This record gives sequence, structure tokens and C-alpha cells, in this order.
Amino acid sequence: MNSDDYTKKQTKRDAQYELDYEAWVKSMTLEERREAERLGLLKPCIQRHGNGAADHDMAESSRASHTPDIAALVDQEDEEPEAHSMDSATEILRRLVADIVSEDNSRLTIDCLAITLGLRVYAGDSMTQIANRHGITRAAVSKRCVDITNRLNLQPSRAMRSKRARQIYRKAQLKRYRSQKS
Repeated sequence: MNSDDYTKKQTKRDAQYELDYEAWVKSMTLEERREAERLGLLKPCIQRHGNGAADHDMAESSRASHTPDIAALVDQEDEEPEAHSMDSATEILRRLVADIVSEDNSRLTIDCLAITLGLRVYAGDSMTQIANRHGITRAAVSKRCVDITNRLNLQPSRAMRSKRARQIYRKAQLKRYRSQKS
């Protein structure tokens, strides 16, 4: 596939995404729309550069620096690892293993755990692909991922919607369902 084919496909996907996003925003209540506006969520975030990259060279970003902060290294005292941090890590591992062992489908739990930790983003598996592999819905995979983040007290990964976005989406879906039922 040449880059021109990719650009055409991506432009078509972006246009459909914008339409879907606009419909979702229109389905919100006034209160939800105000909250979405406060969070900067009224417009979809679409890269317009044809290659999915940001509009500037990431190497120019301070986040891309490989130079260590010498002052911080010099000022830092030699500290031994604190016992409570090891206790915390041990507790997290206990919860993790208990979570895997307690589920009927351990492989699904491991796949969902990988999503919650952000590992699937890099491996390329989407929630839809995982759902298809296990013969369940994408929503079931999403729910399992949310349950894992709640049990392990983790923040949602980039592959997941934030808690606030899930609440807004849920309200919109309930509103849509109620209006269809009436």
C-alpha cells in the first residue's frame, strides 16, 4: 500500500469519526456538554498531518531529552529502598496473582491486564481483537479491564477511556436508550 492509499483511507476514517463524535456530543445533556467543554472534549482530536505524527519534531521536545539532570543526581542522597515500597509492590503482586487465579478464563484476564498496564498498546492488540479471540464482546473486555483497574487501584491506560469519559458516555447511552424506548 502506498502512502497515498493510506492518506485516502485515513481521511475517510477521520471524516466518519468526526460525524460519530458530533452525534455523540449532540446526544449529551446540557450539563454533560458543559462538563465536556470544561474538559476540552467537545471536538474530536484528529491529527491532520497524514502520518499520525504530531505537528512538530518530537526530538525538539524536552521530554525526548536523553541528557540526565546532573544537579538532581548530585543533590540526591544515597537512600536505601524503603521497606514500605517493597510491601506495596508485594501487595500489588498478591492482588494481581489472586485476580488471575480467581477468574475462569485466566488467559483473558492476562490479556485484559496487559491492556490495563498499557502493554497491548505496544503489541498492537485492540480490545476488539482480544474480544474476537476469546469469543466475547468488546464491551465485556472493556468491563473486565475496568474491573482490574479498580481492584488493583490502577489508572486507566491509554487504550482505555478515562473514568470521567466512561461516565459521560454511559449517560449518553442511557439517554439514547430511554428515548428509543419511549
